[in-house]
Amino acid sequence: GIRTMALVSLGSCLFTLTSMFAFKSGPMSWDASRVSAAIPSGVGFLGAGLIWKSDVKQFERGDDESGATKQVHGLTTAASLWLSAAVGVSAGGALYFIASFATMTMVVLLRFGPRIEEASGAHSESLMTKSLGFETLSLEP
Repeated sequence: GIRTMALVSLGSCLFTLTSMFAFKSGPMSWDASRVSAAIPSGVGFLGAGLIWKSDVKQFERGDDESGATKQVHGLTTAASLWLSAAVGVSAGGALYFIASFATMTMVVLLRFGPRIEEASGAHSESLMTKSLGFETLSLEP
């Protein structure tokens, strides 16, 4: 949904800004940005463990069960974990204002994201269905 995309976008921005500004050359002889570059893939691996599929029954026009489709869960949680790692890297790089701003943005998105989707009149699944031209979306193993 909108929260997942916004969190992934904000996390990407934060990792980029941190790599650009937080680890300028200084008295250290090693490149500290290499450490922060490995964090997104490590946290991404942890986030992948938070994502799962479940069967969802769908009903059509008075028919009995028309079959189960797969529904994905945990994407927003995984994106939140990934973004919190970006906030940690930014804070570790002494970019406190950026880390604070990203944290406040994340809290607002997580708190008000569902209300924004409801106010728009359509949920992310139906928006994706309309934009791709499918009647239903299902994930196959």
